[in-house]
Amino acid sequence: MIDQKRDMTLLLVVGALLLAGIGLDLATNDAEPARAERSGSAFFERAQFCPSLILEEGAGAEVSIATASPEPVPVEPEPLEDEPLELAAGSTATRPIEGVEPVAVEGFGSPVAAATSHFVDARVGRAGSVEGIGAGNCATDASRNWYFPNGDSSVATDYRLVVANPFPDEAVVQIDFLTSEGEETSAQLSEVAVASGQVEVVSVSGASVPQDLLSVRLRSARGRVIAWKALWTKPEGQPPGFEFTLGAPAPDTEWYFPAGEVSDRAQQTITVMNPNEEESSVSVALSTDEGPVQSSRLIEIAVAPQSSRQLVIPNRLEARRRNVGGISAVVSVDNEVPVVAESTTTYDDDEMSGRITEVGSADVSDRWLVAPPSLEPTTDSLVLQNPTTEETTVNVVIYDGGSEEGAGGTSPENLQGITVPPGLRVSISLEDIRGSGGSWLEVVADNGEVVAERITFNESRSDASSVMGQPDFGAPLR
Repeated sequence: MIDQKRDMTLLLVVGALLLAGIGLDLATNDAEPARAERSGSAFFERAQFCPSLILEEGAGAEVSIATASPEPVPVEPEPLEDEPLELAAGSTATRPIEGVEPVAVEGFGSPVAAATSHFVDARVGRAGSVEGIGAGNCATDASRNWYFPNGDSSVATDYRLVVANPFPDEAVVQIDFLTSEGEETSAQLSEVAVASGQVEVVSVSGASVPQDLLSVRLRSARGRVIAWKALWTKPEGQPPGFEFTLGAPAPDTEWYFPAGEVSDRAQQTITVMNPNEEESSVSVALSTDEGPVQSSRLIEIAVAPQSSRQLVIPNRLEARRRNVGGISAVVSVDNEVPVVAESTTTYDDDEMSGRITEVGSADVSDRWLVAPPSLEPTTDSLVLQNPTTEETTVNVVIYDGGSEEGAGGTSPENLQGITVPPGLRVSISLEDIRGSGGSWLEVVADNGEVVAERITFNESRSDASSVMGQPDFGAPLR
């Protein structure tokens, strides 16, 4: 009898502890702001995951791959190749994406970087006939959460999420919206199944009432996924185009945007998304290659809980500052409530037209790999942003495209010893390497940290595209 009582007491104590633990876990989850859960899987630690074709007709896509390893790296782009490629140091590989399966690019012995470029020339939903190009990085890991601040569901736009599941089990995700008025849910998107090893292209436009500002939040009920935004738009009075970007897996307190412009030909908009239960306060710092651009209307901007706010940059500047040209931006949180930010710039003149969009970088680094946003650009530029208080010197190495057996990259004299002053930006024309078929850029800051982004214009598609660099990537080849 004593033993039975002892056993019963022990069971009650264990049960109480389990219940207490569950209660503590739930309370902690409620208290914490939205954060991504990373897989941290050693099996996938040297892989990057890329989207498939977005449309089966009237569109195309290519994946471009590079490595910063000083030694040759076997690279397997599944399912595009049956055997691994031997990727020499400083060279790149480009392959067409022809199916609707996600692409996994795995490096054996060293990490690899990958990005996809997309073009479309087709009728797309409510947007009608749209031509354009877009580019986005592949993802180093999956997450239970993805955020896309800038988007809309107006009648001139077709907005879709490209959701990939590279894992062996089915994933189930919920997609809802944050607007300027608050949170909106969609019964259509409350349980979206993504089969193992497949991509699901989800119509956002078809699940929301038409509105000009529609931020998208994806949350996984089961499994981890990767998500990109694909948006086709033909807005009245603005240039049409195709926008494509990898989402953000978590909010943060700093977001960096090297490439933007406010001028007679260009308008930049920064959208800030607050997925938390507390109000956030943000400030935006702008800079050109000559100095800061200050405005009291960009300081301590309130973003309500579970909502988004769109900041049209020229409307927040004095009239005399609305033609400053190329600018970089930093979105900073003032009250420790993290947000997600995205920049969209539209261009409209004879030299350049179209749209670019990028979720910002939450990182600064002394080493970047920067993918080609377009494989056949008419213009090509690298923008370096120095958000720190110290001057830095940057050297750029070109990773030559189309050579899987060649030697290392090249270091043009005009891309060495580039000075980026503290708090400012530098834009570098890459016209000399135009048409090189997928060249990547290795950016190394010798004595500081920067943020790198690349922007191209494709005249044949009448659209611009951009891609943020991938930070903390390997050691320099030299």
